[in-house]
Amino acid sequence: MTVSYSETISSSQGGVFIKILLLWKGSLYKLLYTDLIVYLIMYYAFNIIYRACMGPEARQSFELVVKFCEEMDKSIPLSFILGFFVAGVIGRWWQMYLNIPWLNRISFFAYGILTGTKDSFETARRLRLSIMRYMNLGWILLMHSISEQIMHRFSGQEEEEQDMRSRLAYLFDRLRGMNQLSAELRSNSKKVQEERGVRGLLENINKCPEVKLHFRKLVTEAEIEAFVRAEGEYKNKYQKKYVPEYWLPLQWAALLCKKAMMHGFCDPRSMVMMMEEIEEVRGTMQTLVIYNDVMIPLVYTQVVIIAVYSFFLLQLFSQQFVNPKLTADLLSAERNVTVTPISIGNKDNHGEVIDMYFPVFTVFQFMFLMGWLKVAMCVMNPFGDDDEDFHTSEILNYNLEWIKKSPGFEADNLFEYLEAAEMEFSAVEPPDPTERLKPFTVEKTRWQALRDFLLCRGGDATSGGGGARGWQRAAASSEHNGGGGGDPQQSGASIPLTAKA
Repeated sequence: MTVSYSETISSSQGGVFIKILLLWKGSLYKLLYTDLIVYLIMYYAFNIIYRACMGPEARQSFELVVKFCEEMDKSIPLSFILGFFVAGVIGRWWQMYLNIPWLNRISFFAYGILTGTKDSFETARRLRLSIMRYMNLGWILLMHSISEQIMHRFSGQEEEEQDMRSRLAYLFDRLRGMNQLSAELRSNSKKVQEERGVRGLLENINKCPEVKLHFRKLVTEAEIEAFVRAEGEYKNKYQKKYVPEYWLPLQWAALLCKKAMMHGFCDPRSMVMMMEEIEEVRGTMQTLVIYNDVMIPLVYTQVVIIAVYSFFLLQLFSQQFVNPKLTADLLSAERNVTVTPISIGNKDNHGEVIDMYFPVFTVFQFMFLMGWLKVAMCVMNPFGDDDEDFHTSEILNYNLEWIKKSPGFEADNLFEYLEAAEMEFSAVEPPDPTERLKPFTVEKTRWQALRDFLLCRGGDATSGGGGARGWQRAAASSEHNGGGGGDPQQSGASIPLTAKA
């Protein structure tokens, strides 16, 4: 995420622009100071050589080079090339930020849809917590594959030990041959590396202090084993490094939504809405993967880089101060003939310009154009660790903390709610595929009955007809059957519904 300076410009008092220009973090000066120092060193090197070390003949040759570079640097359409490039990169950068999943919306849906009766309210809470746990796990697995901040956060300390063991094993193999000791070290190193794969990553996720604070743990041992089995199958089939699938926890969350509907915690339409929210999160994650894998064409980036650096290479000579009239006088005195000064710049003065020992406007031009390129290069991959990159680690903390603060997710001991109501749902079997329709009942409140009446045609949900009279019948029927005012713990009558199996 870019460096915020909104507080600096909160008022329109005089001197605000000075405060902005004095900011260092994420500033233009921080991006350009090394390049500008190198550029000035090269500029003054040629300037000193021209002034102090060249004779009349060499000075005249250098002035011809300056004249040639001055004519050529106008032929590079640098502003046109940079404008299109930066516009495309900034647009891509902003779209990537908009596609970062924030889990506020889906938590609202989970709280509003997955409700329960007075007896099953705790089970509904387990469902909501487990679904959000899966969503956070999928978020972390995605960002671990594309974000350096998340990758570094869950890297663990075992990597350094593994690298040391690998180097020691290789050293023993080289110095002492393929003896038993080196073979044992090598096998142990390989074993540590294999065990460290996806299991090490998932265990590091559980060890994260923020995860412990809000969830105690984010992935259970059974789920770790599922990833380990998937890793083994992938390596045996493709012989490549396994990257845990971010969409697998999302599938588990979708399965919980289906089981919740089958147990009467939500109606089919609400289950479809919940599925659509999970699919929307999955779609944004897939978009981020595509943006990360498909970069701006390399040839386009190379064209822009070559154009910018070749332009400033010409500027390195064309912006040098030269005095053709002095050179002509020296040559005339040396050859005893009249020598015409080389025409550089305005033909009327032949180089009679102010001798500026510091190239002020050249530095400004360098800062404008080179800074333009640097900005584009910084935001081309916004999942790094620069000032202008997205703070994905802070976004993760926000997603984790949101569950702690959201209503309907409270629990005295979150550790007890991690198993996703396994005991309640382990015996659920899918409907018989030979049956087109399978009846089931859902506990309805007054407002749920009203919602179904408004969504259905002609009041099919309550068999009460259309119009205002149908609404009155729906509300009266709900009150007669004991429906509450919307409290999920106060159950209404069982209204039979049908859904496709």
